[in-house]
Amino acid sequence: MKNLAQWAMQSRQRVTLVAAIAYAVPMLFWLGAAFQALVLLRQPSRDSLPMVLWSSLPALAWMAAGDPTPVLVAAGTILAAQVLRYSIRLDWAILTAVVLGELIYWCLPLLLADVLPLVVSSSEVAVSEALKSNPDLQARLQPLVAPMIHGVLAALHTLVIILCLLLGRYWQSALYNPKGFGIEFRQLRLPLAFTLPAVLVVLTAGQLLPGLSGMVPVLTVAMMLAGLAVFHGVVHGTNASSNWLLPIYIGLVVFGPYMYTLLIFVAVLDSVLDIRMRLKDTASGDK
Repeated sequence: MKNLAQWAMQSRQRVTLVAAIAYAVPMLFWLGAAFQALVLLRQPSRDSLPMVLWSSLPALAWMAAGDPTPVLVAAGTILAAQVLRYSIRLDWAILTAVVLGELIYWCLPLLLADVLPLVVSSSEVAVSEALKSNPDLQARLQPLVAPMIHGVLAALHTLVIILCLLLGRYWQSALYNPKGFGIEFRQLRLPLAFTLPAVLVVLTAGQLLPGLSGMVPVLTVAMMLAGLAVFHGVVHGTNASSNWLLPIYIGLVVFGPYMYTLLIFVAVLDSVLDIRMRLKDTASGDK
């Protein structure tokens, strides 16, 4: 991947062609978005924007064919990359992707008007069959099925947007600023002004309005990534082996919901206490 990025960045025509081909190939749109992020982070806007626009044409073709995902990922990655370039704040770029994810949540029923109702309908039937012995629980969960399906799909779009941004930032660091991405990611910390309202929404959204419950999955994406950044920062700050990170990722795959919840809790705790700074102060005091 790094070699491909290095080869592509040798000329405007190459990187435009590579990104366009990636968008044209099914399921490779994420690679095109990552190349666009790399171009936007590296080149001035007057040079990067024409390349980005030309390489996005296949994504528009996919949208015309009924698949809006490439366009949504491209638009989200482009905007997040612009925020990162001009603010030099990874947390702001990630929160930009979260805001876009919430917009995607409200727009998905329109963008996928042919497919989404079928998915929701079959899911509602499955929930009804599974809970037919418990009518009270069925009555409480049935209104949440559609919003949660929309929310999970929006959260997946948000996660892909952020991962494309991070891949582009990693390439930029590997090619032009070695170790810069690692330092930036390990310092990622969500502002308290986002975390506290997000936790409030997570705890109360479903009880207030069923439609608001679908916003919760998108909010948790940023907190999950911030939780991972805390573990990376702690392992690096204590000079521990990177192998200690392996159980975190294995746990995220094997014990998905439980590990996901733990990462969210760690991210919230870090927003309040700044765990890595406290560990650094403790280590300095012990010397």
